[in-house]
Amino acid sequence: MYSIKELRKQQYDYHKEKFPFLFDFKRNPYSFLKAPFYMETSALLVWLLLKTKIKPNTVTIYYGLAGIVTGILLSIPNNYTIFAALIIAFTKGILDWSDGHLARITGQTSLTGHILDIYGAHLNSLGLQIGLGLYVAVNSGTLVFYYLVPLLLFFRIANLYVFTQTIMFDEIAHRYDPSSLSNIIESNKKLLDDIPNSRSNIYFKIKKLFLGFLDDRARSVDFICLIILLELLYSFNIIWVIFLLILIKHFIIFIISLYKVSKGGWVENILNKKLVELYTLFQNTKS
Repeated sequence: MYSIKELRKQQYDYHKEKFPFLFDFKRNPYSFLKAPFYMETSALLVWLLLKTKIKPNTVTIYYGLAGIVTGILLSIPNNYTIFAALIIAFTKGILDWSDGHLARITGQTSLTGHILDIYGAHLNSLGLQIGLGLYVAVNSGTLVFYYLVPLLLFFRIANLYVFTQTIMFDEIAHRYDPSSLSNIIESNKKLLDDIPNSRSNIYFKIKKLFLGFLDDRARSVDFICLIILLELLYSFNIIWVIFLLILIKHFIIFIISLYKVSKGGWVENILNKKLVELYTLFQNTKS
């Protein structure tokens, strides 16, 4: 049985090695302040979980359900439920920082757990944004917001990037056989070298700024929670602007996904690139 001190050290050592930017105040001031809160509280939670039979994936499922509960509580026009929603939204990350730690020290890491972790974050994103939209609709007294909430859902569900990834996985899993990979490698042997490193160009920087604006990270979630809290305390109403900005952001992503995916050759290039990467990784592993 690990002590709390040992679990704390494991958390700090793991994140310092894997996510050093969390400890850089100049680059990530909010993460620098919030990460210790997660590490300290998750170490305590993991210490308690080790005394039970609860599995890491169960913790991950609770994390996802927390997002649904947040949305429901936020949509109820009652100050107590809204306060409860804000507390859950601010602290739910403790579960997200605990499941992986619990999995590592109990030898239960898995691809399933990783998928559930991403899905849990997705549920939290949907829960907060739907709850926020309904909160805005109730407090603004404007009927149009009741129509904008399902519109936001439509933009997110109809994102062609997500649909394309599903189809590409199906293509790799069911259409391609090992013998066909050699032909793909031959016809695309320069594909990896020819594709420019977009991380170094202006396009990547703009994309990073755009996607980071009102994203699902703690800094954005806590910012939204802060505005709602101030509205409750001082009786003003500006959170509707934040909701509209989120709606516009996902509309733009939806439009770009339609344009980029429908552009001839884009899907084929991405699929072939991934197949080349997988084949190369497999060959390196064999050698």
